[in-house]
Amino acid sequence: MPSSKSLQVKLADDHATGANAADATAFCVFTDEPRLSVAAPLDEAARRTVEDLLRAGEFKGEWDDTLVIHTADAATPNSARRVLLVGLGSHEDFTRDTLRRAAGGAVRRAREARVKHLRFMLPDVAGGDAPELACAAAEGAHLGCYENDFYQQREAGEESTLEHFTIATASAAPDDALRDSLERARVVAGAANWARSLADEPGASLPPREFARRAAEMAAEFGLAVETLDAGEIRKRGMGGLWGVGQGSDEPPALIVLRYEPEGASDEDELWAFVGKGITFDTGGISIKPALGMEEMKSDMAGGAAALGALRACAELKLKRRIVAVVPTAENMPSGRALKPGDVVRTLAGYTIEVVDTDAEGRLVLVDGIAYARSLGATRIVDLATLTGSIIVALGDHRTGLFSNDDEWASRVETAAARAGEPAWRMPMSDDYKKKIESPIADFKNYGGRPDATAAALLLSKFAADTPWVHLDIAATSWHEEAQPHAPAGATGTGVRTLVELVRG
Repeated sequence: MPSSKSLQVKLADDHATGANAADATAFCVFTDEPRLSVAAPLDEAARRTVEDLLRAGEFKGEWDDTLVIHTADAATPNSARRVLLVGLGSHEDFTRDTLRRAAGGAVRRAREARVKHLRFMLPDVAGGDAPELACAAAEGAHLGCYENDFYQQREAGEESTLEHFTIATASAAPDDALRDSLERARVVAGAANWARSLADEPGASLPPREFARRAAEMAAEFGLAVETLDAGEIRKRGMGGLWGVGQGSDEPPALIVLRYEPEGASDEDELWAFVGKGITFDTGGISIKPALGMEEMKSDMAGGAAALGALRACAELKLKRRIVAVVPTAENMPSGRALKPGDVVRTLAGYTIEVVDTDAEGRLVLVDGIAYARSLGATRIVDLATLTGSIIVALGDHRTGLFSNDDEWASRVETAAARAGEPAWRMPMSDDYKKKIESPIADFKNYGGRPDATAAALLLSKFAADTPWVHLDIAATSWHEEAQPHAPAGATGTGVRTLVELVRG
């Protein structure tokens, strides 16, 4: 679990009281005029200090920049002792995600400065919806608290001191919409951080059975139904893709199934399925990966963690949609029992797949997960997977690759991803590429060279059949190679917020 303390995020009911209580006040600064524009009343001493500094050119307001300063007259009533400036870039480029990142960066900078109570001045932007802006700032604050230093020893007094994050808005008396937005932010960010904590966990401490145990523990806490199919049941039901990938490890595979049935739902209602790749460690199998960077393969189950985290949030928010999460989980290890290149597996759907490359294992477990979701009656499917390196080549680490067999469903997921601040880019997928997955010995093969992201998606689509389906390749967006102003190096929790926004509609 994350080692950071929980953060109390609230709205400033009384601006003067909030300013006095805070150790520091954070102001958002733009690169263009008006540079400093806040939605809430601002004391003149702090305003003069900030405006003087901006005129001197000491802070540009570039995206993700932060600066801690002291006010010119700390003895002035209602004046913050410290001021934290956070860059937003230009007004033209401002989005809710910009604000979310800014709030996360402010939290992390405040913790470095040993601040206990940070007052965050919501920016005054044209057309800004106060509840949504407050939600973005609160989400960013909660996400910014996340740390993955689970196994580090800490000396006394080294723990984070930040306890309160107060959002100052134009409303002197916050209404229910504003309060609801903060509660939604807490729930969604909490679920994303939970998913991050799983993806950051070392492979040795999170094999498939432990992954399943933690999923069951979470399900019990949030009122979700849970079922776990063990290795024997997986083999008995004919899930040759999942069984085949897991057979090389001493840790047996599992299929994790969580269900969310909202109050008043009936079997006649639509059932959405979130299918997440759950490879708890990926060596590549017999087609072994290079040693450099292999430690990051502990996060090859980030898609599965996101699917489970999304159900946690949907249940806590009591959203009105029947959903099932299906997570096929296994270790991909080389051994005398492991799949060999050239082997053929028979999947739950009945199709056979030639295993050309054992490092293309994610699609082998996902096809059984997708087929199982369809057997449960899923009417719409989204799968999430750290699937291919080629999507990183195509899109870099700022966009998730989106593939689909249905334009309307693809549009809904893409819109939800944009609202969530996890943008996706639709990629081509059609039978123009089918030669990449044709096999002389089986129905399909699991690898056909570049463009591998498209070939992999095309293979998955054959198992989705006519069910509206979206595949999100999160290979790049699920992980920060280096620490960011708003986040540590490691897991990002990508996918949780997108799926929750999709369910919210």
